[in-house]
Amino acid sequence: MLSLRSLPLLLPLLLSCDLPEATSQTWASAADTAGATTATGLGGGLFAEGCPVEGQALAREIGVSATLPGEVAVGTAGDFLLANRHAAYVITEPDKGSTYYYYGGILADAAAMDGCTPSEDRLDELAIVLGQIDLLDITGSILRGFRGETIEVLADGSDGGPATVRVTGTDDTHWLVEYELIAAAVESGGRPFSSAFGAEVTVDYTLSPNSPVLAIELSVRNPTDEDLSLFSAQLLSLAPSMDLVGYASDELDIGVLDLSIGIPWLVAVDDAGAGALAFGTPGGNLGYEGISGVDVAVDLLHATTETFDLSPGATDSRTVLVSVGGDGGPSATEPMAEANPEPLTGRSFSLEGLSGAVVDSAGTAVAGARVRVETRAPDADWGVLDVTFSEEDGTFTAPIPVFDGDPWEWRLVAEADGRDDSAEVTVTPGESGVSLEVSERGEIAYALTDDDGAPSPARLYLLRDDGQTLDLWLTASGVAPVPPGTWDFTATRGYEYAPVTGALEIPAGGSAELAAELVHVVDTSGYLSIDTHVHTSDSTDSRVTPADQLRHGAAHGLDVLLHTEHENIVDRSGLPAQEGLSDWITNVIGEEVTATLPEHMTMFPVEPDGSPRGGIVEWYGIDIDELFAEMRARSDGGINLINHPSYLDLIGWDRVTAEPTLDDPTLLGLPADAAVWSWNFDGIEVMNGHSSPFSDGNRRFDNWQSMINAGVPLVAVGCSDDHGGDEVGFPRTYFPSSSDRPADLSEDELVEAFRDGAVMASAGAFARVGVGGAGPGSLVTPVDDAVALDVHIEAIPEIDVTHAVVFVNCDQVMSIAADEPGGVVKLSERLEVPVSGDSVSGDAAITVAAFGEQSAPAGLPGTNAHTPRVLVSPIYVDADGDGLFSAPGGRECDYDLAAP
Repeated sequence: MLSLRSLPLLLPLLLSCDLPEATSQTWASAADTAGATTATGLGGGLFAEGCPVEGQALAREIGVSATLPGEVAVGTAGDFLLANRHAAYVITEPDKGSTYYYYGGILADAAAMDGCTPSEDRLDELAIVLGQIDLLDITGSILRGFRGETIEVLADGSDGGPATVRVTGTDDTHWLVEYELIAAAVESGGRPFSSAFGAEVTVDYTLSPNSPVLAIELSVRNPTDEDLSLFSAQLLSLAPSMDLVGYASDELDIGVLDLSIGIPWLVAVDDAGAGALAFGTPGGNLGYEGISGVDVAVDLLHATTETFDLSPGATDSRTVLVSVGGDGGPSATEPMAEANPEPLTGRSFSLEGLSGAVVDSAGTAVAGARVRVETRAPDADWGVLDVTFSEEDGTFTAPIPVFDGDPWEWRLVAEADGRDDSAEVTVTPGESGVSLEVSERGEIAYALTDDDGAPSPARLYLLRDDGQTLDLWLTASGVAPVPPGTWDFTATRGYEYAPVTGALEIPAGGSAELAAELVHVVDTSGYLSIDTHVHTSDSTDSRVTPADQLRHGAAHGLDVLLHTEHENIVDRSGLPAQEGLSDWITNVIGEEVTATLPEHMTMFPVEPDGSPRGGIVEWYGIDIDELFAEMRARSDGGINLINHPSYLDLIGWDRVTAEPTLDDPTLLGLPADAAVWSWNFDGIEVMNGHSSPFSDGNRRFDNWQSMINAGVPLVAVGCSDDHGGDEVGFPRTYFPSSSDRPADLSEDELVEAFRDGAVMASAGAFARVGVGGAGPGSLVTPVDDAVALDVHIEAIPEIDVTHAVVFVNCDQVMSIAADEPGGVVKLSERLEVPVSGDSVSGDAAITVAAFGEQSAPAGLPGTNAHTPRVLVSPIYVDADGDGLFSAPGGRECDYDLAAP
């Protein structure tokens, strides 16, 4: 998710091999030699209406219900296609809503072409924004989106010239950025909601007949009677398999942002070398910042000294370039270089070829090795400029740009699965016969079972004697590539299974065997665990595929994964069975409603409705009460959660009165009569990740408890908010279930458990807390001003629990030492908890938390001493016997969390 809280403004065998000769220009499309498709032929998918003709480009409105191949492809009937025999691009029609970006008229898909056969689309989307930057007052800056209003084929390419699709429109609210800037300005008195620049914007997407490079020309006209100064930038989002690199020869530090600048091109390369995409700006100073999975590209000159400075009636334009290729980085960067010989102002260059081979220490050619082309500009650091891959015979080529003026230094590094990287080899442009030596390949043959002898998933953490580490997410049995050497390993399966440790000696060119039994030692019968906040590549800010994320969750011992994609509802319900994971994990579909104001929210369960992006809740410009109501309706009465609630700080949450102190909604960019608070939700992310809800500046425990003290029985949720796959299920939430098998999950039981308050948040431990058998969410009656509270806490021996703390109405009333901090059963006692007296009056809510001191073992993300191992949602005490829980009233919580 794009967040301005992160960025206030977007801104050996060698001698016996036949090596290819170094050349000054090596780019050629496979289409140049492909002759299988006739000029008048029809293809499949988007090309059922006609294939690109040799030597021509084409532009047309798509009339078939098809997309380019690839998971992120969305362009279809009604959108517009630009193609030749080298590349295909799709521009969305206005107001379609199929992309994460709010408006149409943007580049949504890009694929290399082999004649009439497209490769996979590896571009998620490329959006255009317009703004005014104030480096002295970032919150006073303005950034708005380009909103396409009309789209047409300006030139269809049939005359042999370039094909062009034109989109016209204007600027409109970029909601996410707008509200981030508003939120950043609240404490300083607020800022007004931005108004339209009033610019007339034209975007021409042009593809020439014999190049894969798409030119995107942005023209801005000032129709007003006042001067107008603007800059533009591009937001790139890529397919999950793409790794983006961009060598920066300089950086700009403006206090709140270190912007990488002086970049000849950005290039994203498929991790298997099956495709590439490059981005560049002619004659500028390309800058880049990666923000939560969205890559922001801006010409620094255009943003500062060479903005659109438009007098009334004036027009100015800027061009950016996009290139695709079907192989490693050079398949996209070479044509980009041809189209953009001066990417940096005053720094033109020529390409010089470089060639070599990748071999292992036994002299065997290594195919599919990733070769990093690294460079260092004068007075700058080393970095990666491009990435190429070795062929079947181990050979590779890499074009090197030679810039006018001060020479750059160059070196190569090769890497391949199951091998140690080569040494860094210094090279010169035009050199041939370069040898890159990696280690021989090693591997682990693994067999994982549980204590019943059934196949098991596990996470394998490896630590080599030289300090190198490696994580593997494994299932049942198989072979995994691991570089040779002596490795210590820890196999884990989440919070409930005893880790298995040992050592492996992996020979060069050989295999080591690993057999591990993962024993279930924590009794969680009657409960399932869920991570209620997980992202995959269905979100713009994650590169983890849904299948891999499920695999990681299973290896972490998680029972249920809730897909909460940013503004995307995708049916992934069949994945557990398709991936062979349904014995261990299942999933539920939800959405993270990415409302930057008031706050990100989760709703579940929900099903896609067939509309673009699955029928998301459009949060733009509505207040919190309207937002919760729309979420509730969309999930058919499901669960609403408030996520990582920094919004409470923004509105000045008063924990005594349990209401906001901010009384001017206009400070939040809302109408004066808008609601700034609503109680139409069910729980709050008290534990989002492993920061402490008691400290770390968030006091989420106190805020949650203030709501309970106000008479609103909300649940505390533990979740990972995982985007990278490493921490899915850490923390998690346990809920009662009639079956311990994930495949038998009842979504009705899940919803009921959250609505009834019968859950606990866990960062390592499991608890059974009750009064006479009545557990969390229940209403009980005290005896003699006290309740007999049964507390039973378990965790694997490797996760310590030193003590438990009991809170009554958020005040600490007792701290109990664990019986065996290093055992499985840490604590099992009946406690007499007072619910009346000097410190307690009226009805009460009893909350239990358990704490430890040591870091979690390898393979399980660690916690700090103030992060509870488990936090149990309250049991409610009807002290006055009226059959209801009457709110005890607000207070500031009193606790120290110390062990007795």
